[in-house]
Amino acid sequence: MTDITDREPLLASEENDKTAADSSDITDLTTSTEVSSSSQVIWQFDDAVSRVGVGRYQYVLWFFLSLVSMSCGFNNMSMVFEGGQGGHVCATLGNTTSTDNHTILYFPGKCTYNTSTIYSNGSTHDFTSIECTKWVYNRSVFNSTVNYEWDLTCNKEYLIDLASTIYMLGFFTGCIILGDLADRFGRRLLLLIAALLTLAASLGAAYSPDYELFVALRFFIGMGVAGTRNSAYILAAEFARPKDRGLLGLLSDNTYSIAYILTGVIFYLDPNWRRFQLYIALSHILYLTYVFFMPESPRWLMMRGKTKQAMNYFRTSARINKKHLPSDVKIVLNIAQHQSHSTLDLFKTPNLRKLGVVCLLLWFMISLEYFGMSYNVGNLQGSIYVNNAILGAVELVANFLAIWVIKIGRRRAILLSFFIATLSMLAICFAQGSYWATIILAMLGKFVVSPGFSFIYISTTELYPTQTRTLALGTGSGLARLAGAVAAFVPSTVPVWEIMPYIIFSAAGAVGFLAALFLPETMNRSLPDSLESAERMNIVTCHSVLPPCRRRKKHQVLEEPNDGEDNS
Repeated sequence: MTDITDREPLLASEENDKTAADSSDITDLTTSTEVSSSSQVIWQFDDAVSRVGVGRYQYVLWFFLSLVSMSCGFNNMSMVFEGGQGGHVCATLGNTTSTDNHTILYFPGKCTYNTSTIYSNGSTHDFTSIECTKWVYNRSVFNSTVNYEWDLTCNKEYLIDLASTIYMLGFFTGCIILGDLADRFGRRLLLLIAALLTLAASLGAAYSPDYELFVALRFFIGMGVAGTRNSAYILAAEFARPKDRGLLGLLSDNTYSIAYILTGVIFYLDPNWRRFQLYIALSHILYLTYVFFMPESPRWLMMRGKTKQAMNYFRTSARINKKHLPSDVKIVLNIAQHQSHSTLDLFKTPNLRKLGVVCLLLWFMISLEYFGMSYNVGNLQGSIYVNNAILGAVELVANFLAIWVIKIGRRRAILLSFFIATLSMLAICFAQGSYWATIILAMLGKFVVSPGFSFIYISTTELYPTQTRTLALGTGSGLARLAGAVAAFVPSTVPVWEIMPYIIFSAAGAVGFLAALFLPETMNRSLPDSLESAERMNIVTCHSVLPPCRRRKKHQVLEEPNDGEDNS
């Protein structure tokens, strides 16, 4: 296909220019417009992005937006260490207590302690089991954690997992509410609001006087992290050309993986949960230093009719990137303005309904696997710090390699991820008792699941239109956090059956694989800009695992005319 930079610009008549809605250089159109004679140059939106919107300016924006994912990495993994358990026994008065006529011996356990009373004549004794009210903790691995401080042990041990669940519920809420607000009021504004919310809630959590306030603030931390993560992700995607979006999504996930590793490193160097929470809170100040200077998405601006601000973005890009932007250029986008949408609109038409079901299944299953494997690190043999670092490093390497894997197509990359993860989790069920086999298989599962999460992020971003893109990503990501809330309790199934977590992960992978067979391919195609175009472009049908034949590919993707597609 001819490169878009080689295409001749369209020309519009002077009469058409005079009848424009305003005198701005950008026009939003419901249909593609070509006028034969004119003195004004007209570019399609994607043409404009490729001509002047790729260069040093975007590289700087993409780098800073990718750093926002570090907040998600820190907070997602924080309870693995803040709620860490190094072992405990009941606190007693000592080994023995004596009076004139008897001696009491104490035999402390984890949740109860036994006493044996021996009388002075030595002839009789009583044996009693008493529930603990205080505990002595093994602080060799974790010096200070929330369960040490508030005695979240024995019959209160579930409260540790509950804190992770509440965080995920907050993330879910943030995805739905803040995702809708980002589509209504802009990605940049919601990125700023969410960053402030996360900073305030994180600082409050670091100084919480009790567990109840701490877990309540965890909910708002989850909301804020959801808003920053999704707004930054969408903003970066809407700055990019179609062929760059996959790379940008994986760049964002690499910074997440770096935070994943640093979480364990920081807690190892300073194993105090309050100071650790404070470090996470202060990291959010970094985002506030540059969010104020971040431009709004030009695609969103055009959708909302803010044409002058959108043109300012392209002028700034042209100046910094040293690209030529004609003074009389007009940029057009095939979209109707000022339309409000709700989550129900994502399921409004037949293809979108089927697409919604497929995407939600993918989000739920990949999240159940990913967070389940992450939270299950404490059940692996060896040091939790070493295992966490290895898992994070594996994830980082996997996301780098995924830059090439994603070139085989979004759908096939997702299928490959689910397939290998399912096999590795099943294999662990037969490798119990072998330390190295279990570790290697767990690493393999994490190796493929992490980029699988990235592939689903990228695919969802490309499947849905500008009007509902953040809402769609928020809905999927929100459901993923519900799966994460369930995943927080998966490691607790080990006492029921040692291999139960891996059976759950295997089942999730199998369901995800089957759902991915129905996913439309989106690689190298333009983003849809309306629900109608999304309905036409996304044909949901069962696809072959192997590269599709030409006949199937013809029916798989229906392109809109004049949408500025870049298949280079």
